[in-house]
Amino acid sequence: MAHENDGHRARLRQRMLQEGLSAFQDHEILEMFLFQSSPRKDTNKLAHTLINKFGSLAGVLNASAEQLMSVKEVGEVTACNIALIKEIWLRCKRSEAERIRLDGMRSIVEYARRLLVECYTERLIVVYLDEGTNFLFREESTSNDSQCVQTSVKNIVSTALRVGAAGVVLFHCHVKGPCKPSDDDVIFTEKLTMALSGVNLVLLEHIIFNGYNEYYSFYSTGEIRKLQQKYKFTT
Repeated sequence: MAHENDGHRARLRQRMLQEGLSAFQDHEILEMFLFQSSPRKDTNKLAHTLINKFGSLAGVLNASAEQLMSVKEVGEVTACNIALIKEIWLRCKRSEAERIRLDGMRSIVEYARRLLVECYTERLIVVYLDEGTNFLFREESTSNDSQCVQTSVKNIVSTALRVGAAGVVLFHCHVKGPCKPSDDDVIFTEKLTMALSGVNLVLLEHIIFNGYNEYYSFYSTGEIRKLQQKYKFTT
């Protein structure tokens, strides 16, 4: 038996195929997405309920699964499907970042922003480059909270040697507060510079971001150059 909403759903799909989503209102986009997990429910009403509760389409997509399931009509499947949209988008942004060549400050900052998009806990990303500053390898360390992240200087040096890197770039985020480096950040940067210089490698940059889209560059402030001169390796 045909459902009373089938014609409406078919018309929305046809509009999307012919026009894309640019002419759709936010609730219509969410309504159509909800078709997948609610084949017989009035998803128009649910879409309005979700947007009213979370303030916007972006608010809905940024909500946690637990927050989504606090809405009476939203079950685990629907909450998981909505959360999946954002996770897929984040995965795509990080995948795109791999194609950026790190050939200047602007490209390095853009690359870091793509990798660190939507950080909820502190993350440290180490990028290993060849002599032409071409990408070789990337590894990441995360924490279970928004306050600190731990990694090992020894592991970074070991990986750099293993992949045949000539230089290393660090990116990490401060989820809360300013992007100014902490005492621990400064100490770690110096220790890594010293360790890398001992095997004739170089720390090229360390950039710290925060949740306000600000950043601090050890290179731009001259700190990297001072450390390189202090621990310059000589044969």
